Amino acid sequence: MEFKYDIRDLKFILKEWVGLEEVLACDRFKDFYSIDDVDPIITEGYKVARQVVSPINAAGDKEPVKFEDGIVTNPPGYKEVYKFIHENGWGSNSECVEIEGAMPLTLYKAVFEIIGAACPAMGSNVKLTTGVANLIIKFGTEDDKNRFLPKLLSGDWQGTMNLTEPSAGSDVGDALARAYPTEDPRVYKIKGTKMFITAGDGSICDNTIHMVLARPPQGAKGSAGLGLYIVPKIWVNEDGSMGKPNDVTTIAVEHKMGMNGSATCMLNYGENDECYGIMLGDSPDEKGRSKGLAMMFNMMNESRIGTGHNANYQASAAYAFASQYAPERVQGYIKGERVPIIKHADVRRMLMDMKAHTEGIRAMILKGFWYLDIAENSNDKALAKECADMAAILTPIIKCYGSETAVAMTSEAIQVLGGVGYTKEYPVEQYMRDSKILTIWEGTSFIHANDLTGRKMNMENGEPFKKWMKNIRTFIDENKNSAGLENEISVLEKAYASAEEIMNLCYTWQANKAETGDLISLYAIRILFVFAQLYVAMMLIDQAILANKTLASLPADHFDMNFYKGKVASARYYVNNSLPVIFALSEVIKNADTTVLEVAEEALLIS
Repeated sequence: MEFKYDIRDLKFILKEWVGLEEVLACDRFKDFYSIDDVDPIITEGYKVARQVVSPINAAGDKEPVKFEDGIVTNPPGYKEVYKFIHENGWGSNSECVEIEGAMPLTLYKAVFEIIGAACPAMGSNVKLTTGVANLIIKFGTEDDKNRFLPKLLSGDWQGTMNLTEPSAGSDVGDALARAYPTEDPRVYKIKGTKMFITAGDGSICDNTIHMVLARPPQGAKGSAGLGLYIVPKIWVNEDGSMGKPNDVTTIAVEHKMGMNGSATCMLNYGENDECYGIMLGDSPDEKGRSKGLAMMFNMMNESRIGTGHNANYQASAAYAFASQYAPERVQGYIKGERVPIIKHADVRRMLMDMKAHTEGIRAMILKGFWYLDIAENSNDKALAKECADMAAILTPIIKCYGSETAVAMTSEAIQVLGGVGYTKEYPVEQYMRDSKILTIWEGTSFIHANDLTGRKMNMENGEPFKKWMKNIRTFIDENKNSAGLENEISVLEKAYASAEEIMNLCYTWQANKAETGDLISLYAIRILFVFAQLYVAMMLIDQAILANKTLASLPADHFDMNFYKGKVASARYYVNNSLPVIFALSEVIKNADTTVLEVAEEALLIS
């Protein structure tokens, strides 16, 4: 089966729905891009994905990363494809902030979605390198920028993010890695072990630039005491040339369920006391507090939205494969005739389910990137602030709901293919294995649900979140009379009432935590799902309203009729079949059953 992707939906979002023109009017972009660039960029990106990137996906799964005699070797073709992506403007050089001529995030992420879907393992390499480059751009000195950026942006080097340690996973503040001063106030000796480092080593690039969290001697306890250091695998001289190996040793490569083309490494720093890192940002203050984790969050937040995006484009690719198979596979009878399985009601249900969910989540994600573009580039400071708030609220929703839903949607793609979907002769089972990690990467689903309920709902006394909810209320009020969608708007209004009730309940629980205990944590993921489903439903209805208006202006035989009818169908299906889950979730949350907290731990264990 060949790699296919729904680029028509991407063009619809960019050219007709999301408001890309407002982003392109910003000073940073107005001399470089126009709406007329969307079609050629998306079309060419699709060509690259199909002809260059897709062929290495299955190959990398069948011939995974090798680790022999301390050397990590990537699958065949990975080095060449990584270099091609960067040399031809599809990589970090087209995404990084403050790089002249870089694309708006909304446009870049749309085209990178296709490339990432063609080979998710390769997409991770590119995204991490972009994150490292952005950290250096935002927080590095001019010397740092001159030393590292040219090779990172050219694709000669790659970047990684180093947080997790054997004894410190989600609790980053427990990190044991240390940074010791040298005679140079910006250069520290680094000692410690990091694990689960995506793209931590390999043969793709000549050098790997690690962003490492470590604690200097005067560092305070917990996450506040962690500094951030640029640690090259091979030392980089002041003129940008490579020097000697920097005492960074790969001691293991993880044997994983999926993402076999990506090297997930355990790294030792300073085994021979010869590992050096360049401090990013300021020295610790008088209380031993550094901004290492805060700076790293700039990279992590990009990665968190990117992880939800990664999940959804994997689900979208799996859906595309299922949609190829369904009209070709002949199985069963209808009215005495053998028919393709797409004629069967339940197969149509699964295809519609995948279509509605992936389109709705895609809309939410690209809306999130639109918010980030406006927040970073608008001259209207009030609008920029509001968009930054909206993006902050959407980040945990995108990451958690996007990644959790992708696993279910990819499972449905396998189900459409039936028994062959479970075999490695067909591509969907790889997407199933590859996508599961995304519920864990960049923080587990609970971490993001906790971020939403604990931080985002309460930032600035809850005003931004209430504004986020008000925007949904306003949408409902302004669109109640949308012809052909009255029922869907009515269901959305009822769902909004349930979500509003859950919002107020959360604030009550938080205000009375001494009495309610850990209820917020217990129900955090389900609370997040309530708000996620509400927002996705609004996205789909908004697109359906636009699609209906376009349909009214098209001749009956127009080639795009089925696309726009499909947009309306996605909204109707999601609102009538998926959104009502909110009502059940709301009842579960309000019931506040505490069995989980009350049961003896021993009762949960198998002895």
